[in-house]
Amino acid sequence: MSDKEPIGVDKVTIAYIVGGIPAIVGFVVILFTLVNLNPNIPA
Repeated sequence: MSDKEPIGVDKVTIAYIVGGIPAIVGFVVILFTLVNLNPNIPA
């Protein structure tokens, strides 16, 4: 094996940062918004 990194690593990392992190943040925001709008939900 060579010491070079696989070609796809940079593209996958960029795709995760651009798409994954906002998706996680959006999920958390929507989750807390729904919980705040419906205070009678059992924990």
